[in-house]
Amino acid sequence: MTKKENSQRSTIKIKLNGKERPFEEKTVVHDWQAASEETSAASSEEMLEEEEFEWILPDEEETEIPEFKINHHTESKKRPYFHRVGNGPFKWGIKKLVVSFVLAITVGLLLGTFVLEIMKKEDIQATTTARNPVAAADKPGEEKEKANASYKAKLPAMSVPVLQAGVYSSNENAESAAKELANQNYATTILEMDGKYSLFIGVAGDLQEAKSWEKNVKESGLADVWAKELSIGEGSIQLASKEQAEQFLKEINYYNSIAAEAVKVEMGGNVNEKVLQAGLQLIDSQKDATYQNKEAVNLHEKLQTAVESLEKSSGNQDEILKVQQALLDYMTIYYQLSSQSS
Repeated sequence: MTKKENSQRSTIKIKLNGKERPFEEKTVVHDWQAASEETSAASSEEMLEEEEFEWILPDEEETEIPEFKINHHTESKKRPYFHRVGNGPFKWGIKKLVVSFVLAITVGLLLGTFVLEIMKKEDIQATTTARNPVAAADKPGEEKEKANASYKAKLPAMSVPVLQAGVYSSNENAESAAKELANQNYATTILEMDGKYSLFIGVAGDLQEAKSWEKNVKESGLADVWAKELSIGEGSIQLASKEQAEQFLKEINYYNSIAAEAVKVEMGGNVNEKVLQAGLQLIDSQKDATYQNKEAVNLHEKLQTAVESLEKSSGNQDEILKVQQALLDYMTIYYQLSSQSS
């Protein structure tokens, strides 16, 4: 201990239980500057040690988190999205009611308009029918013919040898005379020409045959009859195709041939089998391609009736009458077509 320390030491005596006990108190004088330097040095060493120390962390096992599963899950039904002005079933019910009401009015207006248009068309058709019933009745057939017709066929001019049984100033007188002749087993037809009504009772193949037949008829008791040639001008008809027009022309050309055979049978002769077979084949060839035009169908049917009746005419007066009636009807239709075209 230094002298300085000894000089600063003081002695205190303490008596405890009558005994003195020595007590020394040392006052320590610290050198704060030196202590500060030591503390700094120690701190620097600790920091250096900390920087050089390698921290090694223990491996920790990651605890696996179990997957969360919903045991009782009910998938909610997807509902169509509607834009709602408000919430709640009451407001949605009002909206549905309004929409239904608007749709009902719209459908009612459309249906009413449709029915009104149909009624208007029916009224117009009824008015047209009342004004012109014949034209209205023929209109659907005419429209069908125009829709199916695409080829205009030419009707050649014809010179038909006929037996005429009078000329009358009115159709009523001509019809009255025709009825009397029909009762005597004559075929008849009436044509209006130049304001007069001519009555015909038969068709022949040529004029010479017609004159021979005229003589035969007069000998039978019908005096007012004469043979002549009836000239029919050219005409036209709408058919479906060029092939039908060619077929139709063959039938027209066959008309004179069958008329000649009909006169032979009228005067007690026999039918030429070649001519008859040619007619039957001509009719059969048209079965697969039926005409759509009304007049063409009528002409074809009349020619078919004449050919089929001619086949049965041997010794049968009724079939002979059918042949002549069919030929006269064919001539009438052809004449009317020619008159319409001119």
